[in-house]
Amino acid sequence: MPATVAIVEAQELQDRGIASAGELDRAFVDTNIRSRSNRAYTNVTVRGQSSVDYYEPSVQLYVDGLPQDPSIFSQLLPAGLDSVELLYGPQGTLYGRGAIGGVINVVTRKPDNELRVDTAGALHTQGGDASLLLNTPIIDGVIYGDAALTFRREADQYTLLGSGQEIGGTDDLNGRIRLRYAPDDSPLDVMVSTQRGRVDSTEEQFVMESMFNDRIALPIDSRYRLDTASFGVNASYDLDFATITALTGYQDRKLDRTTLGFQTPEDQTTFSQELRIASDPELGNALDYVVGVYGQRLDFERRTPLIGQVSQQTIDSYAIFGDLAWHATDRLDISPGLRFDYEKAWARADGAVTIAGERSFGGVSPKLGASYALDDEWRVHGLFSTGYKARFTRNVTPENIAFTYDPQNTYNGETGIKYRALDGSLEASLSAYYNVTKDYQLFVGDVYLKYLQNAGEVTAKGINLAVRANPTERLGIAGGLGFNRTTFTRYENSVNPGIDYTGNRVPYAPEFTANLALDYAFDLAEGWGQLIPRAGMTYAGSVFFDESVLQRHGRSSV
Repeated sequence: MPATVAIVEAQELQDRGIASAGELDRAFVDTNIRSRSNRAYTNVTVRGQSSVDYYEPSVQLYVDGLPQDPSIFSQLLPAGLDSVELLYGPQGTLYGRGAIGGVINVVTRKPDNELRVDTAGALHTQGGDASLLLNTPIIDGVIYGDAALTFRREADQYTLLGSGQEIGGTDDLNGRIRLRYAPDDSPLDVMVSTQRGRVDSTEEQFVMESMFNDRIALPIDSRYRLDTASFGVNASYDLDFATITALTGYQDRKLDRTTLGFQTPEDQTTFSQELRIASDPELGNALDYVVGVYGQRLDFERRTPLIGQVSQQTIDSYAIFGDLAWHATDRLDISPGLRFDYEKAWARADGAVTIAGERSFGGVSPKLGASYALDDEWRVHGLFSTGYKARFTRNVTPENIAFTYDPQNTYNGETGIKYRALDGSLEASLSAYYNVTKDYQLFVGDVYLKYLQNAGEVTAKGINLAVRANPTERLGIAGGLGFNRTTFTRYENSVNPGIDYTGNRVPYAPEFTANLALDYAFDLAEGWGQLIPRAGMTYAGSVFFDESVLQRHGRSSV
């Protein structure tokens, strides 16, 4: 691909103790994943593209080709994991849902004809996690199935003022069942999956500054329960020259949240359908392609019983996308792409705030990339890509001006060089990028009354370096370094039009990120396998949560 792509295999993730999607920034450079108040609201930043709107993040998460509810970022990675891929954004010509920041694609091992039981577990100072997977043939060579269970327990973090009760822990339980119909020598492959997940947590507590070091929380009711249910069908048919794939997904998310005694439950259901055709690159044709259509309906409701507020939204999204790869010569590939988006929302709010209406948006996102093989080991690439995001605020507050705002558009330029030794002992990539986002979407207003609006123009620029090496059969090295500078090049705030934060850094976008992992294998006595000690380090620079902080010359001031 004429773009930056990173892939981490399941074994490496397990060895490094990475068990949830929210921990993947330890494996991918120029990436920052952090919870906002609680793990149901996760902020994902890739190359400075911050997911300030946690309901519609800039970075999309896929599992086996199906887009996931944003709350899934908080939960454990599925059992039977094969690999995780990060396609740095903007991405919109390969997947049904557009993603300004990029796509994290989780790939699992499909049920097959082998009877096996896989187990994994880990213990750490803050708790532990475990997974169990049973795979079995049901009709030999025709139908297969698997069942998986994953669990994580995180220890209490706080002591309640007065009672001394320990609080702040989290339990995360997920179950999944899949059936796959894939007869031997048949072009048809259909997999049906269903999954349930539950997160029970009291992690979201209020701690006064004077009690911060002692981790003493105020005794005010603060807890949440996150229930998710998913159903999916992944069907493909091999035409020899191409493969047709149909992806059907349904997700139901219920969040019952109480913060400082203030209850704000919300429900969301999402139905998505994608149909695409992709050529077989193994045939060696001069032209390869991916072409698809995508549709989604999202229903959302948020309630605030204390003030009798109810807000509801129905959002329909449609897209047509395509990506071509013209192998102009044995060394030169040229890859154009195009995406069309259309979205329409119906919104209604009753209570302290009354809003009703509908609005639609549409956008076109072109892309052009090229890559050239200098020899069998070195390849350079250049890319121009665009991203589009037209969304609708879910937060209804007395300060809301409207429930919609202008679309956000990103224009990205990237160049890079990749190396892979013929013997596979060394892989490395170096890339530089520069992108501009117009009509950047940001939360504005006072705390508890914040809502999304456009906030001007943002520019992001940076460099990424990733290296993976096996100098010997025993020694493994993996590391990455990212530098990113994302700032407001024009700031506009509809709540406080007299304030200008031009030049300030964008929230949740650290300047420096780095990771390094080393391992060395020692052979034990015959039949006893190997002992493999590992050491790892992850670094993220300063993260600012408020664009009002002046961040220049290495200092911060209000």
